[in-house]
Amino acid sequence: MGSEKIRLLFIDHLNRLYCAKSHLAERLPEIFDEAAFADLKQAIKETILHTEKQLSRIDQIFAVMNIQYSFEKCQPLITFLENAFEALQLHATEHEFRDLMIVTYLYHLDSVELASSKILKVAANSLHDQQIKLLINENYSEAKAENALLLLLLKKTAR
Repeated sequence: MGSEKIRLLFIDHLNRLYCAKSHLAERLPEIFDEAAFADLKQAIKETILHTEKQLSRIDQIFAVMNIQYSFEKCQPLITFLENAFEALQLHATEHEFRDLMIVTYLYHLDSVELASSKILKVAANSLHDQQIKLLINENYSEAKAENALLLLLLKKTAR
């Protein structure tokens, strides 16, 4: 595959990741107050901080590449994430089930992030830019750690 096609694939996934992270940054503060489980509240708090750092790194990548992010192809992803978010509202009075729905919502987002991060990590090698590789690797490492935390929370809330 040519380097221009890989670059376009990279940009597409970077936009997708930026879209998902922007959605998360907007919605996490709303979810924080709804969580009843203390470990879940702490995980949300940490995720808010990680999301801000990850968005900053993605902004840096866009700057290095001299491009602007685009939400042009994000509507299906946003619809998917909004549907998961709205499912939380349906269970607002049932604390245990709502916490499980919050973890489910976060896990959906995490799955999108982890998939795009893996693709970005592979594609970044073809871009031959050390700064981009470093920024992608930092986001990928955090995504893996968040995934492990969410699996643990899922087990705890599903009991």
